[in-house]
Amino acid sequence: MDALLAVVFLIGLPVWLVVEQILALIRSPLPTVRPRHVTKRTLTQALDERGIAAVMSLIVIVGLSLFVSAFLAVSAFEPQISQNLADSTQARYAADAGIEWAFDQLVAATSWNTLLTGAAGCSTGVTPAGWTNVTVPNLAGSFTVSLRNDCSAGDDAITGVTVDNVTGTATNDTNGILIVTATGSYQGAQKRIQVVLRRDLTTSAPDFPAAVNEPGVQSDTFIACNGNGACANFAIDGRDYSCSTCTSDAAWYTSANWSASSAAPQKLGIATQPGVQANKSPTTYEQNVESAFTSGTSGQVTEKQGKVAGRDQGTGVLATGLTAIASSTTLTPTTMQTFLATLTANPKTQILQSTMACPLQITGGSGSPTSTPTLTNGCGLSQTLNLGTPSNPQLVYFRGELDTSSNFTGLAVNGQIQGAGILVVEDGDLKNYGTLNWQGAILITGRYVGTGFMNGSTTSINGAFVSNETIWNETNGYYEVYLGTQTGSATFHYSKQALDMMKTIRSFHTVYGWRNF
Repeated sequence: MDALLAVVFLIGLPVWLVVEQILALIRSPLPTVRPRHVTKRTLTQALDERGIAAVMSLIVIVGLSLFVSAFLAVSAFEPQISQNLADSTQARYAADAGIEWAFDQLVAATSWNTLLTGAAGCSTGVTPAGWTNVTVPNLAGSFTVSLRNDCSAGDDAITGVTVDNVTGTATNDTNGILIVTATGSYQGAQKRIQVVLRRDLTTSAPDFPAAVNEPGVQSDTFIACNGNGACANFAIDGRDYSCSTCTSDAAWYTSANWSASSAAPQKLGIATQPGVQANKSPTTYEQNVESAFTSGTSGQVTEKQGKVAGRDQGTGVLATGLTAIASSTTLTPTTMQTFLATLTANPKTQILQSTMACPLQITGGSGSPTSTPTLTNGCGLSQTLNLGTPSNPQLVYFRGELDTSSNFTGLAVNGQIQGAGILVVEDGDLKNYGTLNWQGAILITGRYVGTGFMNGSTTSINGAFVSNETIWNETNGYYEVYLGTQTGSATFHYSKQALDMMKTIRSFHTVYGWRNF
């Protein structure tokens, strides 16, 4: 407004001065003219021109008034223009909040196909229930989020990967990639943001063929028995275990909440890779595992074989004993290495170093299990470690060092602990002396490694367990799987539900390809 007054003053002042001069001329008396004789054709008196000045003044004033009026009219729109800009900016903020909100929802969803239900086609987004006009605290405005599978022609230009073109693609995501669009709204203004969301573990996580997997170049297995008496307490089951009441983290860790499905598809109890174990030729990897279940007295053999169940390698139906132990090409040293490379390549992966001089151990609670035990190494390290929960699973990665004696324990477990996600111990043994309850996958891998479920310990794994030896000529007497729980127990249940939950680890989700509309 100050600028407007200045303009009016600068324009109006000169005009006012001109008008004043004209009016002064009008008010001044006419000069005396001496009469003279003229011819008849000569006008006897000059025309009176004094009225023209008033007309000109009026024209100038009217023109100035129109100019000032137009200027005032334009300036009256400036607040509205500013408000529209502010509303548009706030709508963009709402759209951005919609992307962040959708990210949280998609990370938590174990199956994206559920959210794609009702999609009319690959090029048409679907808005899941509850995703329309969403409001969140401290956000002015609202947002609506739609998503679609990347199966439309040309989507590769948006995602940077091959179009997902399997059967039923509009409602069936197979590559872990969705195109997400958030529309922010505020006081009539709307803005849209489109992004690509990728779940890395959808395609990189291996398909575990069994509850217990020994895919490496050695499959030495040991089951402790008390002389001719009872053997270790354990249960290996390839049936698919699920928990319908697991709506809270605590419910996941209660064994009574889990039940096994006898319907297909079922997994093996124990799986190895095909072929002959080089340091025990001509014994195959499968036969090497089976030898742990055929040694001892007849009573011990019956007892041990009765504790492993899964898909019959011949008929495919549920079986117990040796027929639930078989080789598989699904999980091999190569697929394991590829998966581990994916885990370590993620810049968010934190690798905890364990050394022979300072071996790592985690110590849980004495009264009740905890997912935040204390991590120590005997060399001054003492910190709290987050092992994850089913609602927020974690990747916990321990790396040891080469020990050709096979005696290095890369990670020892004491006390009562529980966790969820992926637990990796590389180049070192895992030994459980306490209570370990894990939802997801535990992977022991590397050189001269093994897993010991020690006497007195209690282990419960829902998901899959892997012991992957990468050195073929390790000295006999060291085991990839050691079941020493003559007191205590070790339970291994295959669970697709737990493995799907494992894939929701937040750090393995990526947003890219931002576009504003």
